[in-house]
This record gives sequence, structure tokens and C-alpha cells, in this order.
Amino acid sequence: MEITGKTKIFYMIAHPIDHVRSPEVFNPWFEDNGVDAVMIPVHYRPDDFEAVWDSLRRTANLGGFMVSVPHKEKAYELCDEHHETAELVTAVNAVRRDAHGRLTGANFDGPGFMAGVLAGPHEVSGKSVLLVGAGGAGASIGFQLAKAEAERITISDLDTARATDLLDRILARFPRANVKLGGIDPKGHDIVVNATPCGLHPEADPIPVKLDNISPNMIIADIIMKPRVTPLLAAAKEIGCDVRYGGGMLDMQRDLTLDFYGFNA
Repeated sequence: MEITGKTKIFYMIAHPIDHVRSPEVFNPWFEDNGVDAVMIPVHYRPDDFEAVWDSLRRTANLGGFMVSVPHKEKAYELCDEHHETAELVTAVNAVRRDAHGRLTGANFDGPGFMAGVLAGPHEVSGKSVLLVGAGGAGASIGFQLAKAEAERITISDLDTARATDLLDRILARFPRANVKLGGIDPKGHDIVVNATPCGLHPEADPIPVKLDNISPNMIIADIIMKPRVTPLLAAAKEIGCDVRYGGGMLDMQRDLTLDFYGFNA
């Protein structure tokens, strides 16, 4: 891939940055389809993110940027406009920059998860789901679970206020949904979803759910993309569970995001 002064630039922004896979997914598509564009990883710490926002707006050859942990909620606040996917969850994971520097945010975490980690809404309908993590990705997934008519959704988050806020927002959009707050015990659930960063650092992170009550008939899904096999998924596989890897979430998000950026994926 040759980068010139005409190349359209896209960023992948996160903190930390070493785990992100978006450049590995988008750059081959650009090259294979003859698109003069490149996505590069950019590391901004939380304390610096708001300060650099105006520079993102003013970078004339920037087509947009992806947003990962922990910037998704702050990016939503700073965007000029929001795609309907972001309005549901008040967090963004993709931002499009127009020729005038206006920034529009979208969130394809939930749709990407449903299509790329699970097998679509039919795999959720009538099932009980433990959702661990109510941040940007967790919120997007929570709305999709309710939309798919999960029989029961239990939301768990160390930040009780954040979990409560997500519960209230899901019920405001889907009043008939059966949603409650709970802990990290998977007992009584058909599907367990880790939507927290636990697993990014396998040597230090705790496993985000209680392993004692995981049973072989459960689907255990993790949104962590790197490493592919998190400690949670490794333990679940040993138990005999149907494990689902986070990489599929990004693979499905790619086409949604490319369309959002104006490419014909």
C-alpha cells in the first residue's frame, strides 16, 4: 500500500492501543478494493481526548475515525450530530468527518455483535442473557438484545449507576422487555456476554463472571478481540460451553462502518 499526499486518512483511537484490530481489518479492504485510504492506530489518553478533538475536526484529509475504550461516551458528547445507532446508547464507535469538519457519530457495536458473535436475533429470542458491562459496547449490545426479544436480560456492572441508567434507557425504548440488575453469577442464564475490558490483559485481569455456575449448555461470548482466547473463553471451553470470539464482532462492523464512511462495501 503506497501512502501519498492524496491518501484519505482514518484513525483508530483507543487507550490502551496495542489490542486494537481495526487497522488489520480495514486496510486490507482498502487495498483489495483499490481505495486510496489508510487506517492507523492513534493513542490518546482519557485526559487528553477532549483537548485533541478540535484537531480531529480540523484535519482536512481525515475521513473519520473509529473509537474504542474508554472514549466512546466522551466522543458521543463531543460529536456535532448522531446516527440513530448512537442515539440509542449515547456512545459512539465510529465518527465520520465531512468536508466542513462536522463530526457525526454512530455505534455499530450491537449490530456487529449480533451478526458476528451470535448468529443473529433468532439465537437470542426467548433466551435469558447475562450482560456483564454497561459501557458503550455493553449498552449497544443491551439494546440489540432487547430488540431481539430476549426472554430476560440481567445487567451487571461495577458502576451501579451506569447499569441502572442502561436499564432505564432500554425500558424507555422497549417497555415490554424483561430487564433487571444483577451480579456476575451466570446461573440460570442461557447466554453470558462479557462486554467489559476484562481480558485485555490476561495476566492481570480477573475473570468477569463466576465460573462455578457456568454449565456446558451455555453460550459464553466475549467482545475482547485481542487476545482471541481470553481467560473467560479458555475456562468456558474447558467446561464444554459453546464459546464465541470477539473478532467476529469487528468483522461484521467493518461493512456497516464502510457504508457509514461512504464506501460501497
